[in-house]
Amino acid sequence: MLTGLGLPRPHAGGARADDVATALEQARAALGQRPAITVLHGVPGGAGGVGPRHEQGFASLAGWVAKGAHLIRDELGLGPGGELGLAGPACWPIASIALAAWWVGVTLVPAEDAEVAVVHTASGGGTAAGATLLWVGDAMDGTGTLDASRPWGEWWTEAVIPFPDHAPVPPRDGGLVAVRDADTSHSQRALLETVNDASGVIGLTRRPSATTSIDAAALALIALRPLVTASATVVLVDVDDASLERIAASERIVSWAPLA
Repeated sequence: MLTGLGLPRPHAGGARADDVATALEQARAALGQRPAITVLHGVPGGAGGVGPRHEQGFASLAGWVAKGAHLIRDELGLGPGGELGLAGPACWPIASIALAAWWVGVTLVPAEDAEVAVVHTASGGGTAAGATLLWVGDAMDGTGTLDASRPWGEWWTEAVIPFPDHAPVPPRDGGLVAVRDADTSHSQRALLETVNDASGVIGLTRRPSATTSIDAAALALIALRPLVTASATVVLVDVDDASLERIAASERIVSWAPLA
């Protein structure tokens, strides 16, 4: 499978995108269903090898983003300058949520700092008292399993289904704050610039101890780098080290970026 090898940049022949909505539009138009994010899971039980494969092309990812943008704006009531809490390791649902928030100009913040938050089932972090919660997981459809200790909340991928596949009109302002983590703020423009590197598929290794709090660098790698470089990001979840060389060859991975 050629996952982005030798493809032109989505903005080839035009100006590079200054905001996330424009970057996603350019990528969807230029690349269609070519892979944007691929998630490979290890075989359960430590048997080695690779198990389930979850993949989102640029067009299908844009569809999830459109629905999510409507949910954030129309149901959660958030717009430019608003804040959405997010906690979770690298996966395609987290990438789609980040892109949906940025599409409508919303800032991502740690889940414990927000009145509305989306949390991955693998996250061990807390949330604000009384916060509105939505959940994502590692199942193919973006759901998972919640234990009895977790507060009630709706699955993100189920909540967005009723919303339109056509995204709302975005603010198109690269200066809007995309992520606030700790005491640092990152604009959409700044995050797009951090991933404007040479094309090539990148691999991210995610371990059980992977960071689940907001991390601007990791979000940029899984959500924005494919849009800018036309090259897929491949996330390996609990895959044994012995399989990495084979995966690198089959997925045409040119570099690795371990996740904390």
